[in-house]
Amino acid sequence: MDFGWLIPVIIAIMIYALICFTIKANNFLPNTFSFMGPCLMIKTSHTGIFDKLSRWKRVLLAYGNLGVILTVICSAAVTLLFVLTAYLSLQVDTEPIAPQNLLLIPGINDYVPSTFAVWFAIIFAMVIHEYGHGILSRAENIRVKSTGILALVIPIGAFVEPDEEDIEKSSLGTKLRMYAAGITNNLAAGAVCLIILVLLLGLVVPGTSPYVYGVYEGYPADEAGVLPGTVILALDNTTVSSLADVSSFLAATKANQTITIHGEYKGTPQMYDVTLTSIPVNLSGRVLVSGSDAGFIGVSFSEPSALTNTLDTLIYPSSPVGAVSSFLTFVVLPFSSITGTDVLGFLIVDTPDPAILAAPFTGFWEIIHILYWCAWLNILLGIFNALPLGPFDGGQMLRETLRAWCIRRGKDEKTAFIICRSITYILAMLIIIPLVMPYIF
Repeated sequence: MDFGWLIPVIIAIMIYALICFTIKANNFLPNTFSFMGPCLMIKTSHTGIFDKLSRWKRVLLAYGNLGVILTVICSAAVTLLFVLTAYLSLQVDTEPIAPQNLLLIPGINDYVPSTFAVWFAIIFAMVIHEYGHGILSRAENIRVKSTGILALVIPIGAFVEPDEEDIEKSSLGTKLRMYAAGITNNLAAGAVCLIILVLLLGLVVPGTSPYVYGVYEGYPADEAGVLPGTVILALDNTTVSSLADVSSFLAATKANQTITIHGEYKGTPQMYDVTLTSIPVNLSGRVLVSGSDAGFIGVSFSEPSALTNTLDTLIYPSSPVGAVSSFLTFVVLPFSSITGTDVLGFLIVDTPDPAILAAPFTGFWEIIHILYWCAWLNILLGIFNALPLGPFDGGQMLRETLRAWCIRRGKDEKTAFIICRSITYILAMLIIIPLVMPYIF
């Protein structure tokens, strides 16, 4: 297992610890820096922006009520998901998850690249979440004492600090709306980004020439240096403009015959001399030419229209089942290397060759990447924050609901805390089981 990521993480932790020690030892800017356990709070008491954003109180209260319903649905759904995952992990052997992939740190996590789009989306999601709490607090006449950033080596969240006395005096409905507001904001922001993403993807124009989708390692094209994404313009002196043209040309070739591929890779002309081999038995029926005597280049071909057709299926589902499938594809896209969705990798990090997919304007793909990660991170942050775990918004909503239930029935409030603590331990165990089971069996 590769632990090359460990050294920079240790160095970052040491630098963070030194900074925190210096701030605490010298009581540096106590109104700006404080600590919550090992986390550094960088805060400000200037919270007037929440007053300005909370003027439409009736609309915000309705928005908060909707948020409570969405949070309850998400809480139940994600809890059921963890129960099912834990159960399956006890029944099916799975590969262990690399330690670095347990952390959503761009560049450290194998599936989350360290790009501007990802970092922007992380900050955006955190701010959107905490602004929800701040705005609903003021709409409910709860004072906001401070707001800021929470860091643990890197920024791990933003925070809003409502007045605890005001919260304690508030009704159950007020508390639930305030706690659910961050989740609601994340889900709403994610949905908006997703809609804009879909609309923009509808502007993509496919090219007209076939291209190399993949290269088989150890075969002629690989040895000649042909790269995936190479647009095929001609084979020998025969111009090709479709997969049918490629298939027709290859059907007339033989093993050990040398052909010249004329193409283009990201705007640069390419020419490769390739000596064909015979079609491998294990690939028979999976290549363009099925004849046993035809030559084999060692690539899989595709057409730009195949990409746009895949996009159309994803963004314009024809049924509720298709919509669920599209959403799941959207969620697992960063894990494309293990889920077989590599074909859509250009949505998260790659910029496709304009000859394959033409962008309608400059900077289009950069905007697509920002929108994708903003949608992905906001939706996942909102869903998982709904978990009824102690420190999460869902956990605090459960605690306040149980407290109110105990008070109405004349029971000790400690019962609510005991129940919440028990649920937290159970959920934590359900989350841990799939992580440790691959190492046990």
